[in-house]
Amino acid sequence: MKVDPRFLHQEGLEVFTGNELLVKGCLEVAGGTHLMTGYPGSPVSGFFDTAEELGELLREKGVRAALANNEAHAVAMVNGSQMAGLRAVVAFKSVGAHVGSDALALGNLAGAHPEGGAIAIIGDDPWSESTQVPVDSLTSASI
Repeated sequence: MKVDPRFLHQEGLEVFTGNELLVKGCLEVAGGTHLMTGYPGSPVSGFFDTAEELGELLREKGVRAALANNEAHAVAMVNGSQMAGLRAVVAFKSVGAHVGSDALALGNLAGAHPEGGAIAIIGDDPWSESTQVPVDSLTSASI
């Protein structure tokens, strides 16, 4: 299967979906991304579809892309990668954040190797089109 040429271009204009841009960012970040994981669910499921379609390119660049059994398992993989000095991205939908919250807290408490690090991508669904409850991080406030 040929790799989508949009992901190989270094210059010029291309059109991407939001989920495709997340994967492209993982491929282009300085220092590289070593692990892309998470638990699929709308609105971030396209992130995993794109990673699967680009499997050959990801392997070529040394990126491991793996679906997790749940959000806590995904964050546990990220925590391990941070301790090993690797950089990781985890993605899941907003209603799954509570499932990964204990693992996120433990990873934060343990800290990361100086060369490790992680980004958590949490997919909001403000109109509750594909999730149980509406969530909009831009308008949410803590009390």
